[in-house]
Amino acid sequence: MPKPYAAANDELPLPPASREAREAERREQFMRVAAAVFRRHGLGRATMDQVAGAAGVTKVVLYRRFPSKDALIAAIFGETLRRLNAQDARPWTGYGGGMRRSLAAARSFEDGFILLVRHGDQHAEYRTFYEALRHRVGGRLRGLLWYPGRPPPRSQRPELLDLSLEPMISFCNDCLAYWVEHGDPAKDEQFLRWHGQMIRAWRHNAAELLNLDSPEQEWPFDTEGGLS
Repeated sequence: MPKPYAAANDELPLPPASREAREAERREQFMRVAAAVFRRHGLGRATMDQVAGAAGVTKVVLYRRFPSKDALIAAIFGETLRRLNAQDARPWTGYGGGMRRSLAAARSFEDGFILLVRHGDQHAEYRTFYEALRHRVGGRLRGLLWYPGRPPPRSQRPELLDLSLEPMISFCNDCLAYWVEHGDPAKDEQFLRWHGQMIRAWRHNAAELLNLDSPEQEWPFDTEGGLS
């Protein structure tokens, strides 16, 4: 007896890998929509009803992926950090490269990045993500002070190091958020050169002020897209 054909409207089961990829894509789509809603209305005022409406689904569909508004915001901030941290694997090759790659990562999840920089410290529930962002930038700047060597243990670092780092961490995050939100992508290289010059000046002055045995050399502006 011949095997019957499947009806045209029968839903064929997807293999596990395809289901996982499809679900990951669906979650990312919801996070993007939610980040735009939260950015427009504020983390405190925006509701899951607004997110569901913007996504064109019921709240049940949304809650199936994110059991609460806090869980959804945490997922957005976690994805933002994942994209930024993924850029940190390459060696430093000159001023400009690290910010270039961070800029690309921030633009790939723009609403989430701007939310984290501008509002992540305003709510205790999300401050862990905000501090993780600052820790990332602080580690990169600290490494630059001792490059090409590695920073010494915390107990052997200058007492004023954190005082030197804190305002520069804010500067790096704030100027990147500003450029993502307002900058002309056609002028990215101009922005990157400006930022590179600011970091170069900070490094020179900080090394001198903190009496660091940091080699003086004219490292290049990175035009190859490497990572600082």
